Amino acid sequence: MKTTLEIPDLLFKQAKARAAMEGVRLKDLVTSALSDYLMKPKTSGAGQAKSCPFPLVRGKGGPLLKQMNNRTIAKLEEEEDIERYRRSFGR
Repeated sequence: MKTTLEIPDLLFKQAKARAAMEGVRLKDLVTSALSDYLMKPKTSGAGQAKSCPFPLVRGKGGPLLKQMNNRTIAKLEEEEDIERYRRSFGR
């Protein structure tokens, strides 16, 4: 299959030079490199971060945490601001 890829100039030059030194076509070098990469087993070692679902919230949130959305957050912030305002005037 033909496709077009956009890769950085330096990487392209390095790949083209390697293909020339090994006496292979650039497309064969890229195919081989991509195949090797895809055949590697996936590891979740210390150097590789595990993906996590968002939003990431740690701690005990209770039922409110399950309902958390932008509207709920805005309402909580507003209530917090009002309470802070009341305290600043000693009410």
